[in-house]
Order: sequence, then C-alpha cells, then structure tokens
Amino acid sequence: MNLGRGVPLHAIPPDAPLCIVGFKAGRKDLFFCEDPSLRLSEGDLVIVEADRGRDVGKYIKSCTVDEVHKFQQQMVELALGQLANPATGANAGVEGLGAALGQQGPGAQANPAQLARMTKECQPKRIYTKAGPADTHALLAKAQDEIKALQLVRSKVAQKGLPMEILDAEWQWDRRKLTFYYTADQRVDFRELVRELFRIWKTRVWLCCLDQQQPSFDLQ
Repeated sequence: MNLGRGVPLHAIPPDAPLCIVGFKAGRKDLFFCEDPSLRLSEGDLVIVEADRGRDVGKYIKSCTVDEVHKFQQQMVELALGQLANPATGANAGVEGLGAALGQQGPGAQANPAQLARMTKECQPKRIYTKAGPADTHALLAKAQDEIKALQLVRSKVAQKGLPMEILDAEWQWDRRKLTFYYTADQRVDFRELVRELFRIWKTRVWLCCLDQQQPSFDLQ
C-alpha cells in the first residue's frame, strides 16, 4: 500500500467512518478514520495521510458510502455531459454540488485531464488522529512561513514577467511539499521558476491552477 495514494473505497473496513476534511484554497478531500472510537467535531484539526507524508486539515463532517457513490455518479454525468455538449460547460444542470468543481465557473469547458480527474475512482486516505496542542502551535509557524513563501514567489513571478497571479501558498504539514495556487488566462511555462524554487527550499514544489484542480468533495 503506497503512502499518500489512499485506499479504494471498497477496501475500507466497514467500521471505519468516512469524513470530509478541508484545506487551503477551498480544497476538500475524503478520508477514513482508522480509529472508529475517535470522536470528531466540526472544526477539529486532524493529522491525515498526504502526498508521500502527513498533513493537517480541518474536519468538516462525516459522510456515508452512499453519498460518496452519488457524488462520483454526478461527476461521471458531468463529464459525459461535457463531452456530449462542450458549449454548456462542465457544471451546468447539476444541483447541490456547489464548489465540487473548484473554481470552474458556469460555461467553463473541461479539458481531457479535468474530465479524467472528475471520473477517477475515489480512494480515501487515512485520518491518523486529532492535532494536539504542540501541533496547533506549529501551525502558527507554518502560516508565517507560507506568507514569506507567497511574497517571495510573487516577486519571482513579477521579475520573470510570467502571465499568472499567485493567490496563496500552502506547506504540507511535514514540509515535504510546497504548493502555490495560481490563476492564469493562458498556458504558462513555469519550469524555470519551479527549478529555482526547489533550489531555495529543497523540497517538492507544486503549482496548482485553481481552474484545473481536482474536484473537491462537497457532499450536500
């Protein structure tokens, strides 16, 4: 089992609760709780399995397997509808999904990569435990480092004249990944920028376009 890739929905123990956890930039993802006795309330900070490591997010609510299946079916229907009639937009005609397609607005056209993400099988990751007092204190340092990173990258983007706007920065809890959220009206070649940022922080650097991020779980 590869850390960070999650577990197929059908392979999760039936007594493991499913939960939605939120992160920066409106990102939400689905997790399962390894400890069924762990009691979580809305707003609790939880330590979760992340990309090749661990992260901290905010517990939003629990959900059922049926709700997840319904959400996935809606994503398939959206993708099929977009393929059949691209002019209508990927999120036209579906009720109750809210931010399920991230920042993609009415009439936006999904590309093949987005359609693939929309129909990808759900593989929830683990919730390990609640964040403790020391973890909460460390969040303040992480937030300060994110502000510094955001300021630095904005200056780099301006210096290089890249046609993009950097909106936010997010360190993974274990500092194994640094994500910058951006918007752009055209394709941007930021490979040189990423190499330069890697030399600065010596960690994985990921630039995430908010118009193309994977659908977030927003089960309503």
